Amino acid sequence: MRHALIIDDNRIVSRAIQHYLEPLGFQSFDYSWTGRQAFEAARKHTPDMIVIGDDTVGAALEAARTLASEGAIPVLLVSGDPARAAARSGEAAAVAGPFTLGEIDEAVHIALGRGSPDRIMERRLCAAEAG
Repeated sequence: MRHALIIDDNRIVSRAIQHYLEPLGFQSFDYSWTGRQAFEAARKHTPDMIVIGDDTVGAALEAARTLASEGAIPVLLVSGDPARAAARSGEAAAVAGPFTLGEIDEAVHIALGRGSPDRIMERRLCAAEAG
């Protein structure tokens, strides 16, 4: 059973992320809005992946980075702005919205080390050429 820690201060966004992750095999979730909450949640149940929203800043962002580096936990950045996602993602897999379930699926596989970042870009280019 896969477990995700979602760090975002918007409950609607957090639930939307959960909705996308459930069909990908994630069955349990913790939510945090602060760095302290993220550390507490990770201590209780080590996540298989950390998902952070684009607006995550300060202690919550640092907690995600620390947890990821200490536990070799992959991080997925979900963003509504492609340029901002690229600038902020660093070592994280990133998907910029609006996105399809297929793009989230591929981003999760990239974060978990089983996918290619080029596939998301290929899908976006094909969609742009078709439209």
